[in-house]
Amino acid sequence: MPDMTLAPPTLETPQAVVDLMAELEHRCRERAHGLPQQKLIQSYWEGVMFYVGENRFVAPLSGVKEILNHPSSLTPVPGSKPWMMGVANVRGTLIPVVDLQLYLIGRKTRRGRRSRVLVFTLGSGQTGVLVGEMVGMRHFARETARMTQTVNEKFSKYVQFEFDQDGMTWPVFSLSALAEDPNFQIAAT
Repeated sequence: MPDMTLAPPTLETPQAVVDLMAELEHRCRERAHGLPQQKLIQSYWEGVMFYVGENRFVAPLSGVKEILNHPSSLTPVPGSKPWMMGVANVRGTLIPVVDLQLYLIGRKTRRGRRSRVLVFTLGSGQTGVLVGEMVGMRHFARETARMTQTVNEKFSKYVQFEFDQDGMTWPVFSLSALAEDPNFQIAAT
């Protein structure tokens, strides 16, 4: 076994200090262990989980600009389709709010304490969609994404893939596909 003791240093010259530091560094490097190797680096996809009626979805967190409680007051838009709930003033920004369930499946959303408005970019402005229940946010391992296997035809143009986590399937609802839909862009009757 190597000698682990150091003789009391005599640090009379600056070179003696440098030599002592070099010797300490040499001993540390001889006995140092390597860092643990990272076996697997997983990439995660982040989403906001919500319900439209009985249908569960997850939307890309990167596409959601803000999550709001239902605005206390909405200004109705005359001559608009029934799913256009009105316009909300959110900190000085006017945001149209759409009942997503009414737009997609023709039934009004029953508002409850977990109802939320997901705000996303539409053109140069922002739009909000009312969802019946927001469940939370979740990270999904990107490797678990797969093409959508079964989805109601009313949602098919907004859902391309899904995640399976803990035995539950979460179809990914594309807010950008919704924003690009000409039927959604024209709210006038």
